[in-house]
Amino acid sequence: MEDVLGKGLTRAIGISNLTITKTESLLKTAKIVPAVNQVECHPYFQQKKLREYCDTKGILIEAYAPLGSPARRGVEATDPVVMDDPTIKEIASKKGATPAQICISFLLHRGFVVIPKSVTPHRIQENFEATKVSLTKDEVEALVAVDKNLRLFKNFTLFLPKGTTIDEIFDVEADEKFVIQS
Repeated sequence: MEDVLGKGLTRAIGISNLTITKTESLLKTAKIVPAVNQVECHPYFQQKKLREYCDTKGILIEAYAPLGSPARRGVEATDPVVMDDPTIKEIASKKGATPAQICISFLLHRGFVVIPKSVTPHRIQENFEATKVSLTKDEVEALVAVDKNLRLFKNFTLFLPKGTTIDEIFDVEADEKFVIQS
């Protein structure tokens, strides 16, 4: 990818679903720091430590599934629905907005690049209107408080050796121990 960038065939290099541990490994040999890391991110999975780490490296976080992706493959009956969260619904009601708009606005306020999926013109417009929803400091703090560190996409083990856990794939233990240097 660095060669492709060097030839002017792309404007930037991005990574996807890389943990702190995997990004550290990549940066040991990379000449160019990736511009963005695309990861699952929503009010219930705010990726706080990864965000802090990426900030120190100049890497933007691009949030996929900012609404919790309630129609995702592998959804379980016990999985919470992010947009049904009482705090999100209360703020939405107060603002005259939808819960989806609050989720998007929250991540934008936090400095994330946000990519909600939608296929209908109405929903695309609704998502775009989230850029006009202003949140107060107290509302942002209330939304920060709903974080459950809950990954909702869990189908990453399909093509890995039997017995591989989601925590192993995402370096949960190693990343928890990682000390971020400014």
